Amino acid sequence: MNVLVTGASGGYGHYALEYLQKITKKDNLYALVRSEAKGAALKAKGINVRIGDFSDLESMKKALKGIDRLLFVSVSIPNIQKNVVDAAVFNNVKYIAYTSILDPQYSKFGLEINHSQTEQWIKDSGIAHTFLRNGWYLEIAQSLIDYAKKTKQFLYFADKGKTTFALKSEYAKIGAKVIVNGSDQEILDLARTPITYQELGLATQKALGEKLDIKKVSADEFVSKLNGAGVNQQFTMISKSYQDYTIKGNNGEDQASQSTFDELNGQPLPDLSEAIKKLL
Repeated sequence: MNVLVTGASGGYGHYALEYLQKITKKDNLYALVRSEAKGAALKAKGINVRIGDFSDLESMKKALKGIDRLLFVSVSIPNIQKNVVDAAVFNNVKYIAYTSILDPQYSKFGLEINHSQTEQWIKDSGIAHTFLRNGWYLEIAQSLIDYAKKTKQFLYFADKGKTTFALKSEYAKIGAKVIVNGSDQEILDLARTPITYQELGLATQKALGEKLDIKKVSADEFVSKLNGAGVNQQFTMISKSYQDYTIKGNNGEDQASQSTFDELNGQPLPDLSEAIKKLL
């Protein structure tokens, strides 16, 4: 059974491949990258490398030759994911596990449009499949964690609403398990227990092992303080966007359940503070 992971040089793909090496033979494990240079490190580990680009159908047809199972790690660029599905059909791929988004019936920065369309293409393909509907990556909160570590303050402005975060590696472990073992479920909702931003501050305090000044501020002060402390500005603006999203609500986040995640993980996920430690 030959398994291919797309986005192999990215975060999720990297973690999925790490776990797959523990549960399947390297001879049957393939990694998709966009260039030989991006695949060099993987080749050095003895992983079979295929070169392909989602925007190039012919390259994807070649990349998926002889592949039985496809861990399809999504990208946010509209339309090009159709080429992956078409290439899978062309090569008689038997099973697809696709990394989708939790609750795509709600507005998710527009990402739900791309995911819903790709899910439909996969359904229409006739290929057996599972949609891994993942919550948000904890890495989105990196700016808050960095600032807290540096200043002993955890600042936030989202004073209402909840959201759900988990590490890329936590989602990727489940993706690896599903692509090898399969699933009788078309949809797997993967999320940690929803939390407020104040609760995220308390989890960060526990991870750091020292008292933090967990403080609600205005959105403008939040941005100003983090930028002034030299926190990555891109991370700061991402965090601002997600706090705006949390305040707005009507996104399904507060209804999320951790039960499926725990079941597929084989045990309850570690405490959120343990996940945060990996980002310190």
